[in-house]
Amino acid sequence: MASRIANFAIPKVRQFFKLMLSPTSHPDGIERTSLRGWIVLMLCQLQLSSLRLSSFVLGVLLPFIAQDLALSPVQVGLLQGVWWVTAAVALLPFGVWFSRYRPVSITWLSMLVVAPVLLLQGLANGFLMLFVARFLAVLFHSLTIAVRPLLFHQWAERRQYALINAVGLSLHSLLLAIAVSAGALLIVWLGSWRSAYYLQAAFVAAQAIAFVLVARESKAPAQDIDDALQNQPTNPLSALRKYKQGWLIAITMFSLASVWTGIVTFLPTLLQEDRGIEITLGGPLLGFLYYGLIPGALAGGWVNWKFSNRRVLLAVPALLNVLLALAIVLTTDTMLLALAITALGLVWIAVPALEMLPFEFDDIRPREVAAVSALIAMFAGLGFAAGPIIVGVVAELSGGLQTGLVVMALTSGIGVIAGLLYPPSRGD
Repeated sequence: MASRIANFAIPKVRQFFKLMLSPTSHPDGIERTSLRGWIVLMLCQLQLSSLRLSSFVLGVLLPFIAQDLALSPVQVGLLQGVWWVTAAVALLPFGVWFSRYRPVSITWLSMLVVAPVLLLQGLANGFLMLFVARFLAVLFHSLTIAVRPLLFHQWAERRQYALINAVGLSLHSLLLAIAVSAGALLIVWLGSWRSAYYLQAAFVAAQAIAFVLVARESKAPAQDIDDALQNQPTNPLSALRKYKQGWLIAITMFSLASVWTGIVTFLPTLLQEDRGIEITLGGPLLGFLYYGLIPGALAGGWVNWKFSNRRVLLAVPALLNVLLALAIVLTTDTMLLALAITALGLVWIAVPALEMLPFEFDDIRPREVAAVSALIAMFAGLGFAAGPIIVGVVAELSGGLQTGLVVMALTSGIGVIAGLLYPPSRGD
């Protein structure tokens, strides 16, 4: 009986994986996203998430690093800010320049260079060395962000873009939840914050090996990628003038991003200094940003389909972002704090759909999508940078982290205005 079942099942399983791994396309685009395509895009997302650990987990590492390197609040803000300012400055030119080349090659190059650069952060003996190491890491990391829209064009079916992005966000949230929740305990166990950076470098190196084995361009469903990249009738930068709604998405992402990094950078310190909550508890509490988002992010594809009114898709998350940030900063009840942190994380369910909006603009071409997406990522980077810098500067001037966090939350209200100005219909 067992042999009969095996003889029946094994060929079926082989046929299934052959079907899933094989490229499938038709003249109008990719018909189905293969398993290989999913793996390629998830590895790309994993690299992005792994690198962002250096930013999002800084709040957990901060008490250890600050004590070891004697950092001031402004220096902490600069360390967080350089990560996102560098990305913001590099992304738009990278999105234009490197969109001419095959995205698989650029992504692998980024992984290959970033891994050893990450080691430098663990070897830093002062503020300047750590600052330079973070700058170099994010500079090469930005290559992957710039060409990521082209990987979608090459490996995925158009209607699944938001779903794939949502699954990637769920993976991102899981990774960061583990890092944020267990980061402080891991450092205590390892005996040094430097070991966290060594582990991160090894993780990215392993991803580079996996990516080069899986992302074989001969297996990509879109074999016309060279023609799609080279035969563009216009300069990709012209898309920034043609599709003005891209700027409104960018401003909304600025709003969401500034609150996120402001919270993850300084909330553990605020809880420790003002409320007597030890960092070993503050880290897991901050992890509530991700606990709800891990399953919730999977609804990103549904959100993209359900909210056909794109104005609502932008404005509502931006408004909730402001209100929840204020609640997190001002509440003194631990249970309410955990609920507010969880809710702020759930606001990001809308982000996979927001990031894919440029693909639905009328008559937009692949390199134009890369340019508009780079603009959005640039503003997100500026937001990620601005949040900690605003908090750090205001905290130093006023003498209180809470004041800095409140000012940062109110400043992010610009995203609500941008959302209300966005055209309601798809593709407008």
